[in-house]
Amino acid sequence: MDDWRVGLITTFSVLAGLLALGVANEAYVRLSAPKIKVRGKHCYVTGGSQGLGKCVAQDLARRGANVTIVARREEVLKEAAREIKACALDPKQQQIEYVVADVTSPSAAVEAIEAAVSKQNQPIEYLFNVAGISNPGVFLDQSPELIRKTMDLNYFGTVYTTHEVAKRMVAGNIKGGHIVMVSSVLGFFGLVGYGAYCPTKFAVRGLAEALRVELQAHDINVHCYFPGTIFTPGYDLENLTKPAITKEIEGADEGMTPEKCSEGMFKGLERGEFSITTDPIGMLLRCGTRGVMPNNNFMLDSVLSGLSWIIFAVWRVVVDRAVISHASKQKSK
Repeated sequence: MDDWRVGLITTFSVLAGLLALGVANEAYVRLSAPKIKVRGKHCYVTGGSQGLGKCVAQDLARRGANVTIVARREEVLKEAAREIKACALDPKQQQIEYVVADVTSPSAAVEAIEAAVSKQNQPIEYLFNVAGISNPGVFLDQSPELIRKTMDLNYFGTVYTTHEVAKRMVAGNIKGGHIVMVSSVLGFFGLVGYGAYCPTKFAVRGLAEALRVELQAHDINVHCYFPGTIFTPGYDLENLTKPAITKEIEGADEGMTPEKCSEGMFKGLERGEFSITTDPIGMLLRCGTRGVMPNNNFMLDSVLSGLSWIIFAVWRVVVDRAVISHASKQKSK
């Protein structure tokens, strides 16, 4: 047989094998995915008074869940609870509660969970850690207090709540519980202007990856959502302090509404994904910096991983030059 025919047959055989492996992997992932069944279950949402947290709570209510939302401002919580109740699948049966708490305090986080369990008379089976803040700015101009405040809420607020809920799940022998953490696409890479924020979201990703492995021994499922820009009141505040070079690099950022983000996150949860992204850039970043995280789709993730190496190599050079050029212009003024 001619060499070219042998080569052609070999190439197609390899491609067919990879395709078969991809299909088999996808089928296994979908069939073995932990099911999201929140109807009648107690779902606990931090940061549930506005933005993404409120939209997550509303989507849970639409699915028939009993929901407790947690935040610091009671008046905002009351209004959010009313809006969430209006979304309930069965308003007469579902309980929508709220708890006023500052989750950056270990004791307050525990007390809030105790209050929620008491109000609902039901253990927490689904935890959504959504509370977070972002204060962009030039790192050298930011105070240590602001940097600490960002870490306290974004990371430690997640840690304290997750630690207590996970302990209760294990002690109560709750099987099939779900813990969802919210990181960010900036948990995949560092960006100028987010020196105080990026480390907090990297830390959340690390926590989620570690607990995904550890808590499976107790049949507790862990997921991490990496949203991009979300159009919320918090985003408007971010833009007030965001450095000009950061805005220049971001360009006309095509973000998403919190409603769309929540919808996309639940699709990822229903597919059994550990690492959930809902926009093209997020998908590229997830695949390009995957490490040992599980694939969401073997074939697609492999293709995107290769593309990301090329795209982000060019992007890195462009961004580095833009930052240096901006700094030079500022010095010359």
